[in-house]
Amino acid sequence: MSASWDWVSLFRSEAPRLVRFLSRFGPAVSPEDVAQESFARLYAAEPKNVASPRAFLFQTARNLAIDQVRRGRASPVRAVADLSGPASADPLPSPEQACIIEEERRVLEAAIAGLSEVQRTALVLRRVEGLAPSVIAQRLGVSERQVRRLIVQALARCQAQVRASRDNEPGPG
Repeated sequence: MSASWDWVSLFRSEAPRLVRFLSRFGPAVSPEDVAQESFARLYAAEPKNVASPRAFLFQTARNLAIDQVRRGRASPVRAVADLSGPASADPLPSPEQACIIEEERRVLEAAIAGLSEVQRTALVLRRVEGLAPSVIAQRLGVSERQVRRLIVQALARCQAQVRASRDNEPGPG
């Protein structure tokens, strides 16, 4: 510890100011954590190399806050579901869910099989292979606009058949 600085009075006078200053950076920055890190860096610095401890603290805090904001933009944290619940313990669907999934798969396969050849091809090339409409248009010898129409029509027919199969299922009970 440096004998030239009174650390207690420096902390008491500058910590609240530093936290207020850091709160301007918004929720991406933890003012208390950044202030603490700034004091730790000041403590680690050579006292003879620091002309003004206050200026050093605020500049260090500013740089750390900017780094936190940048990191938050580069890899934002997203809320996730509660990982401690029973859903995370067993990733496999229940037998009932598996039956529903299988039935929906069969209905969807039948719906796709019922499409015209050109609709089915456009849909598969776009949704399964991930090709751009311009590439699909070249392969099928049609315009991009026609490719978009074919895909929309195919999806609409498939959705209608899946919806109709759900409506025709007997309810519980």
